[in-house]
Amino acid sequence: MFQRQVCRRLHEEHEASLALCSRLEAALAAGRSDAALMRAAAAALAGEVERHFAFEEVELFPRLAAAGEGDVVELLQEEHVAIRAAAARFIAAVKENPVAASLKPLGLEVAERLASHAQKEELSLLPALDDLLDEEVDHELASAYAAL
Repeated sequence: MFQRQVCRRLHEEHEASLALCSRLEAALAAGRSDAALMRAAAAALAGEVERHFAFEEVELFPRLAAAGEGDVVELLQEEHVAIRAAAARFIAAVKENPVAASLKPLGLEVAERLASHAQKEELSLLPALDDLLDEEVDHELASAYAAL
């Protein structure tokens, strides 16, 4: 689907995030208290989301803004802030009690925000990057991302 390595890697991570969000939403909506799922979701949010967001903010957003995609970058950046805040609340609640009733609204919020964000990036960020990056820059970025 995508020509650039970096886009393919981010796409794979988006797919994994969407799958996690789907499992989280299904469990919470059904009222199932699944401590293992809640811990796995919290761990994924704590690690991969932050790594993914930081890479985009440092390496990709400036390139897109310079190429005239500043509005998209601003929207995605604002969503990063909101997702980080929602994730922090969810992670703290999971640490306190991974089967608490209070996890439902927190988990549903973070899952909805993250799923929506990943879909936006699939439709705007990745296609723009696929067109913007040349092979050499793509290789450098893919190597840098793999090293994080």
